[in-house]
Parts: sequence; C-alpha cells; structure tokens
Amino acid sequence: MAKTRIWSLSLFGILFFLITAGARATGPDHPVVSYTLTSEMKGEKRLFVGAGGKIQGRVNPDLFVNEWDVVEITLINGDNLNHHIAIPNFHILSETVSEKGKKTTITFVPFKSGGFDYYCLLDNHRTLGMEGKVVVVRK
Repeated sequence: MAKTRIWSLSLFGILFFLITAGARATGPDHPVVSYTLTSEMKGEKRLFVGAGGKIQGRVNPDLFVNEWDVVEITLINGDNLNHHIAIPNFHILSETVSEKGKKTTITFVPFKSGGFDYYCLLDNHRTLGMEGKVVVVRK
C-alpha cells in the first residue's frame, strides 16, 4: 500500500514537471495582443471582418501572434444572427452572441507555433465562409 502511494506521488510529480517545464510567465516579453472581429452577412456568405488596426475591413483575416503572448479576440455581432468563435487546437469556444452589437471575448496563450483555424460552427456558418487562421510565430 505504501509503495503504491509513493509510486503514485512520484508519477504525479513527474507529470507535473513535464507539463509545466515549458511554461513561461507573461510580462514585458509577452504582451497582450488584441484583435476585434465583426460578424457580417453578404448574400449567402457568413464572414468575420477585421475591425481596427492592420486587419480593418479584411475578410476572415489571418491573426498573427507570437508563442506565449496573451491573445484576446473580441467578436462583435454585426448581423443579428447567432455566432461564436472556436479555436479547437487551443480548446477555445466563446459564448454565443445573438443580438446585433453584442460581443464576446476569448483570451488564451498560444503555446505552440503554426497556423490554426478559427471559425463559427453555428448554423453551418463555417461552410458558408466564416473561418480564418490564427498564425502563431515562434519567437
């Protein structure tokens, strides 16, 4: 019984170390990067449209961030349909916004580099064009 307990605690310690070994704190080297997207409907198309900064007016813009930065993405409902934003590779799913002008914000820290899809799965919106990429660059 005691050997089993020691073995379990040792295994837990090793797993904890492996999971947290690459973690880094946020701070001056890891700023908050914010993007705002608005939902838009053009005919049969459902779109994310950039609001502000370098993505202003861009349809389904690529969102560039660095590994370990704190990322905030705000979605504003611009068309009175139900929307959310999902980034499955980071296990992110926002609240649904149902009324024009309502917004939801997701915050996460990307821990791996690459291109990761973001999209709305509600009412077949992804198939209708509502998807883009979060591009995470290794620092």
